[in-house]
Amino acid sequence: MKTIGNKIKLFFLTGFFIFSLFSCEKNNDPTNEECKKFTVFLMEREDYVIFEKTVMLFENEKYLVKTPLNYFLSDLDNLFATDYDRYLNTLEKIVTDGQNLDILYASTYFNSNSLDFVLADFLESGHCFVFDKQNGKVILQILVEYWGCNSPPLAGAGERKFYISNDLFLETTDWISKK
Repeated sequence: MKTIGNKIKLFFLTGFFIFSLFSCEKNNDPTNEECKKFTVFLMEREDYVIFEKTVMLFENEKYLVKTPLNYFLSDLDNLFATDYDRYLNTLEKIVTDGQNLDILYASTYFNSNSLDFVLADFLESGHCFVFDKQNGKVILQILVEYWGCNSPPLAGAGERKFYISNDLFLETTDWISKK
């Protein structure tokens, strides 16, 4: 009787081991991607009271993106998660410039490598006004897509994509890891 019980236990343990081996198999297909999409509603008006002092985040021949100075200052700490001294220095410069100027430019305070991330953070929060210069219309919402590809352990990439009227407006690669 003992040998039959041991054989049954061995059978179940072997089956469990084989099941675990195959059920925990990771999909290493590099085309496997995880996406999360959501709509962000942007500022609808550029009232003088709110935009008395303005920070220009982005401008080209098609779009203008700006935010009120007080929004810019309140969201600034998110952009300096690891460098508190740099945050304080930048904050001091912006406050000083804001006392003397009605329009400030984000490019004055951030290097060109950081500007896309600054713009992305304000688009994602909805704390900005986007104007389509070619159509003369205010953009009321954007589609944000988080994209991530996780390949073998400790490898992958993650991005944010921003769409205006189904056209890709901005893409940031937020993290890359290699094995």
